[in-house]
Amino acid sequence: MTEDSTKSSETSQHAQRPDKPYLSTPELDALALSQTELLSELWILRDRVTVLEHLLTEAGVLKPDAVDNFELPTDLAERLDRERDQLVARIVGAGHRKKLDLDTLKEQP
Repeated sequence: MTEDSTKSSETSQHAQRPDKPYLSTPELDALALSQTELLSELWILRDRVTVLEHLLTEAGVLKPDAVDNFELPTDLAERLDRERDQLVARIVGAGHRKKLDLDTLKEQP
């Protein structure tokens, strides 16, 4: 890698926030940034799950479409429903919390 390409790579990974908000307020910019971060994390998870499914299929552990055709047992479906509801309550409720610290982030509704 040349010195110039290293500098441009570092610059693209560490952009400075503009003085003027991109959206109308700094709060909207922060919200847009958090949405972008969530989308990035979602893509990483989807990518990794797809790779795992592929590797397991290639190794003969899973048949093709096994995950797509899987029928959830009742107990697992109920567990996933509870975990989904807790996640939604935590994410949607985050903007309404009076206090935001490590303890409130750990709380389970």
